[in-house]
Amino acid sequence: MRNREMSYDRVADVPLHYDRGPKGYGTAGEPRTFTSTKKLKTALDRCFASLFAAWRLGRPDIILTAGTLGDGKNAHGQGLAFDLDGFVFGKRVLRMDSYPRNRALHVALHAHLFGHFTQVLGYHYPGHRDHFHVDFNFAARYRTESNAQTFFVQGAIIHVAGIPLGKTGLEKDGVDGIYGPGTKAGLDTAIAKLGLTGPDLRVGANWKAFLDAVRAKGFAASPGFKD
Repeated sequence: MRNREMSYDRVADVPLHYDRGPKGYGTAGEPRTFTSTKKLKTALDRCFASLFAAWRLGRPDIILTAGTLGDGKNAHGQGLAFDLDGFVFGKRVLRMDSYPRNRALHVALHAHLFGHFTQVLGYHYPGHRDHFHVDFNFAARYRTESNAQTFFVQGAIIHVAGIPLGKTGLEKDGVDGIYGPGTKAGLDTAIAKLGLTGPDLRVGANWKAFLDAVRAKGFAASPGFKD
């Protein structure tokens, strides 16, 4: 089957562990082999290899995942999606539910994932508080009607560019997924503050430049993480 073109137990030469079994979420989990399309495996290798070179945490010992395949005709069912639960560094685990303690780092990671996948669902998206889901469902540009992308954009405005947007949303930090006048004004200010010249993120090249800038500034501000 096309959705099972590849079998692998490592990504970017780092072991993959499944942490949704008996040992539980947030532990080191257990080694497991996963299957997917070649397209997904290639993208994961590129994404994580460049991540480990870009952030200041270095290469982890383990990548934690809830898996690749699922049922139906969605991205998981097609072998085109991956769920990232976290990373293990020695005895420490960077979990994807640690957003409230590592906001700039999470936003920078979110930006990095968006640089390799066109759909990224994270902490604020319903049902994704403990993992990032990535796939290829959309074009590589910002869609203001997308709650998933707007959660990220608002996080970048607030926690990387340092521009407050109020007290709405899950964490009462202004991240609510709604693109309105306040978010637009904050985004315009953030774009200028990040030294970017293309204000319209609906243009693919401008979206990429924004992702790169947010990733660089967020990772520079995050030498470590809080468990």
